[in-house]
Amino acid sequence: IYFFCNQIVKLREIEMTVTKTLTLEDEIKQLALDKGAVLVGICSAESLIDKDREFSDPNYLLPGAQSVICVAINLSDDVVYKWLSKEDRVDYWEHDDDVQRKLMKIAETIKSFLEEKGYRANNNMVNFDYKYHRNQLGKMGLELLEEYLILKDKEKDPNYQLSAKELKKLKRTQKNISRNSDANFNKRLTPEFSNKMAAIASGLGRLGWSGLVMTEKYGARVFFNTVITDAKLKPDKPLEKNPCDKCKICVKTCQASYFLEDEEQKITIAGIEEVMGRHRKVAYCETLCGGLIGKVGDTEWSTWIPYRLKEGESLPGEDLIDEYVANMVREAFLEGGQTAKHLFNLERIVIRGYDAKPKDQHIPSCSFCMAVCGPTLEDRKKSFELLKNSGSIEIGDFEHYYGTSEF
Repeated sequence: IYFFCNQIVKLREIEMTVTKTLTLEDEIKQLALDKGAVLVGICSAESLIDKDREFSDPNYLLPGAQSVICVAINLSDDVVYKWLSKEDRVDYWEHDDDVQRKLMKIAETIKSFLEEKGYRANNNMVNFDYKYHRNQLGKMGLELLEEYLILKDKEKDPNYQLSAKELKKLKRTQKNISRNSDANFNKRLTPEFSNKMAAIASGLGRLGWSGLVMTEKYGARVFFNTVITDAKLKPDKPLEKNPCDKCKICVKTCQASYFLEDEEQKITIAGIEEVMGRHRKVAYCETLCGGLIGKVGDTEWSTWIPYRLKEGESLPGEDLIDEYVANMVREAFLEGGQTAKHLFNLERIVIRGYDAKPKDQHIPSCSFCMAVCGPTLEDRKKSFELLKNSGSIEIGDFEHYYGTSEF
């Protein structure tokens, strides 16, 4: 008995010693994991700074930054499979939203923890946070645009007669949309800070062929958030082996060919040279993920969007794509209806920020390159088969898949 009592006392002494010597880095990581993060890593602020990439500098959000803490939460495989197979879209929308909001809460907890210890810290936005876009709508303010779309609904209603005042306002706004280049997706989509770069530098993943961060355990089915601080923390080492085996299944999921199969581009992040498929102009991504069209050509499957290019039409080359997409958006707003409302909700998020939106206002329509990219080749093949056999969403299915047409 005496021997065992002695052993218990010694174990408690060891436990107390370990607790006393717990580093600040250990405390931060444990806090993140306790709050629901599945991955957490740390990198130095200096390691990220690249003069050619303005979104790489943590000092933009926190002057005097020393370290960046990156946290991640994965998406549920079951929810993703139902999304790809078009079995269920509501679960994915809600899950997407819940994960991103949870990441913001985890980052806020870390920020408060650091501030209590006397450090400065910044909880960065998870997504839809661009330096130059929030005041870029020009003369077409959000309230005016929303009012216009409501008037368009009334104009199309056979049981409603627009008043002279309403008709005048409708015509005036239509002229504004027609001539104002700021009334469309004329974006300079430069984030305030790149969570992806921090994820790579802090050892959570490496850049995949699609340009998404791929992790060892969850593939690319992860969202990240970061906390910038002036606490000088010990950085983690980046992953030596890239989990992306360049299967390029991701390429098959993007009908707009935003990233290419046979052309590569190289990018250096925190001293690591990454290779990914060459990205064309972001306007190609906007057509699908932005909800302008649901598929290109005669493919057997679509995104969750029922809209299509005009018959015989195809997306133009990179020298014309920006103007082409701008015109598509302008025409959608002029026409009004559900397409315009979908685009309006996306525009509202970009301008006001992700955290300012009601839960039901951002409805993802694609993200297939991320959703299909599981941690193993077997999973990725299975995921693409689900997508390939999922069929197309058509206009006639609209109310069934989207429910109410209200904002």
